[in-house]
Amino acid sequence: MAQFVKIQLSVFCYNCIVCGSRPVIEQAKGSKFIVRCPKNSAHYQTQSGLVDIDDWNKNNWVQDSDDKLKVVAN
Repeated sequence: MAQFVKIQLSVFCYNCIVCGSRPVIEQAKGSKFIVRCPKNSAHYQTQSGLVDIDDWNKNNWVQDSDDKLKVVAN
């Protein structure tokens, strides 16, 4: 089982758009990192490299028809 590093609560990041879990950091091969959902690796994850919370945030929110931010709650 993979070991994850929790992202500090002081770091702003959206929860997983599919299940609502707070993302974690997983170390990949070659000293690279992936920001991903801790519950399911099939949910969105960033490409391996530097810790990219901006990419995670861009891909884990949607706008409704009123152009308002809609985020999945825990």
